[in-house]
Amino acid sequence: MENTHQQEENNNKVTFGRMIMDDFMLLLFLGVTIYAIFYLLWGVMELSNLPTIPDDIKQNLFK
Repeated sequence: MENTHQQEENNNKVTFGRMIMDDFMLLLFLGVTIYAIFYLLWGVMELSNLPTIPDDIKQNLFK
């Protein structure tokens, strides 16, 4: 009797992957967040690869 009760509990357990896939709001949040983080990192990498401003142009800008 007790053995069948344990088997039923094991069958009713929801796995972590299924719990994530069943929650559509969590999937929406993760999708938007991951996209935003990668887009932000891509922008920072692009800004870090820009050449520096020449000194004569920099002096004219800050006069």
